[in-house]
Amino acid sequence: MGHDLEYSDAIKETLDELEREEAQRVIKKLDDSLDFPEHFLDRLKNHPGYKLRVGDFRVLIDWDKDDETLYAIDVFERKNEYRELGKYREVWGSWRDDD
Repeated sequence: MGHDLEYSDAIKETLDELEREEAQRVIKKLDDSLDFPEHFLDRLKNHPGYKLRVGDFRVLIDWDKDDETLYAIDVFERKNEYRELGKYREVWGSWRDDD
């Protein structure tokens, strides 16, 4: 059985700003990763999260393995990804309690 997927407010805003085709590719790849996330996700160095590669974009993921839930946090262009991660470190995991 596949994992659940939750979208943060940040990724919803970013997807709205992307070209329609790019946003659809990101959403499709997220959906594809739900059955076997260990195949699609790469652990980040010096950060508690994972990344999902989608062409020139990277999706920042929080993976709650106990609850089998992926939290899609935000999407970055590959060249900017690591410069953007710092702003999430202080609030990491807080979106799990947003319900």
